[in-house]
Amino acid sequence: MFFLSAVVSGQTGIGTTTPAAKLHVKSNGSTFRLEGTDHTYMEFYPQGAITRFGWFGYPSANSVDLTISNQSATGAFSINTNSLERFRINSSGLVGIGTSTPSSTLTVGNATGSVNGEITINPAAIANEGGQITLKKSVNGSTADWMIDQYGTNTSNARFRIFNSLGESNGIAILENGNMGIGNIAPTVRLQVAGDIIANSIAGSSDARFKTNIFPIENPLQKVMQMRGVTFDWKTKEFPNRTFSEKRSLGFIAQEVEKVIPEVVQTENSTEGFKSVQYDKVVALLVEAIKEQQKQIEQLQQKVKELTEKKGNEK
Repeated sequence: MFFLSAVVSGQTGIGTTTPAAKLHVKSNGSTFRLEGTDHTYMEFYPQGAITRFGWFGYPSANSVDLTISNQSATGAFSINTNSLERFRINSSGLVGIGTSTPSSTLTVGNATGSVNGEITINPAAIANEGGQITLKKSVNGSTADWMIDQYGTNTSNARFRIFNSLGESNGIAILENGNMGIGNIAPTVRLQVAGDIIANSIAGSSDARFKTNIFPIENPLQKVMQMRGVTFDWKTKEFPNRTFSEKRSLGFIAQEVEKVIPEVVQTENSTEGFKSVQYDKVVALLVEAIKEQQKQIEQLQQKVKELTEKKGNEK
């Protein structure tokens, strides 16, 4: 039975004679619902278990509705479209996009893959800045925030970055051509590291099927004799971005090596054109030089033997 009452205080009741607010609507049925001719509605389920607000003719194919539920102590807030749940915040505060069972603070997509777990982060309204994710430093044991973003002033230095708030040189940069730098924002080769590397082993491609125009090294011993090994200190202050070691080092001077065996010297594709030595490839030269030297030793041993035998015969 429908009835409306108005009291002196200006409160209006629909379905109740004792309104407790300016407008108090009460239903004694299993569900209370307000609905417009365009199917826009708001409805409440029994015992406050579910509150649903709907638009555009729910549950038709073009519907959108918002649901707040507290069934079985699993309170949740969800947004649904086309009769399917798209967004949920559960009672633990976990957020799911495309899934009704979020397993972390934010879960995107569902486990079956029927809803893609893809996120698009558009660029910031700042010149050269792409989309960015910031990971704030931990409560203990951390002094810097970490960022993941895309940055570039032009096509040649556009790069994907993982770095911290102490500086870009403390991270990883990947250029659009695939070159990666660790502590280097402008790598000129597939992997360029500013600093030392420690590894159990590093293997280089050497299969015969990869090679052609194979020839022995000519005059290996002569070439080794022209090379100069030196000890030196790195210019750490002049080149801080290179992260050179503070320890005294030994090796070659690239420009000197290039005059003898240019095959092991590499020049960076940069304005400065800094040079590097492929030290591992020097091993092949040393092996051949040792073999050539061993031949010379064996020849001398043979001559000594012959001279000794001749001297013995003369006695």
